[in-house]
Amino acid sequence: MSIGLNEYTFQLDAAGVTLNTDATLPFVDIERVSGLDSAPYRETLRDHEGTDGGFLDAEFEKGRDVILEGIVYADSGTIESYLDSLKENYAPVQTPIPFYLKAPGVDERVVFVKPRGVRYDWATARRLGITNAQFLMYAEDPRIYDSNLLNSVINYGGSSGLGLAFNVGFNVNFGGGATPAGTTLTNSGNRPTPIIFLITGPIVNPVITNSTSGHSLGFTIELLTGETLTVDTLNRTVYLNTSLNRRNTLTNPDWFFLDPGANTIVFGGTSGTGSTLSISYRSAWR
Repeated sequence: MSIGLNEYTFQLDAAGVTLNTDATLPFVDIERVSGLDSAPYRETLRDHEGTDGGFLDAEFEKGRDVILEGIVYADSGTIESYLDSLKENYAPVQTPIPFYLKAPGVDERVVFVKPRGVRYDWATARRLGITNAQFLMYAEDPRIYDSNLLNSVINYGGSSGLGLAFNVGFNVNFGGGATPAGTTLTNSGNRPTPIIFLITGPIVNPVITNSTSGHSLGFTIELLTGETLTVDTLNRTVYLNTSLNRRNTLTNPDWFFLDPGANTIVFGGTSGTGSTLSISYRSAWR
């Protein structure tokens, strides 16, 4: 969900304090932001034995530290209460929360972070309501997302199977039954993005396929009317009715994300008239 930030402003959580606004006191003037460039890579360097050179493995990214540095402006009577609100906003949490940012020329974006507090010193300028401050956060998931969550729903449209070592397009066309229903989803970012699928019964042995990339997730389970199966491709979890772990029903663990650009997702199963597949995702950037 976009919260409507102005350019060059930042906000932790939808109800947090907006940073880099300078309309009226008190406010924070952000002077430096680090950690929103390329995330650090997880690197392994080895020598190439018997010859010159070596090998570098740097396929995956680590989490990213995000640090904002700026100046707090208030007056001597309000600075302490304003700093209290900032410390409350950036207090530790158990699960990541959204950190929103707005750069010029692009839509509002979000990084999911765990805040690590606000740092500042008492100095002479504090008597005038001024102090330097740092805002510390850590993003376990290094992806930078579009702040708008995109949603789509596919109705069950026919039977499908996973086949034997054939790609999905071949299976769907020759798997015995009508071609499953599908839709095209667009990842406007520059990196693959995770997806949350919500399958609502009744359905037997559901199959979710990205026919663009040739990956599919197949489940051996019967969902009754109103029962749900939540599939999170980022955390690789499968929950029945939101809380019961049923990852053991995943008989084809071919986990996939949405690649940049258009992706065609199809939804089928052994049977399932009346079943739906709800899809939630965000476009993602490096």
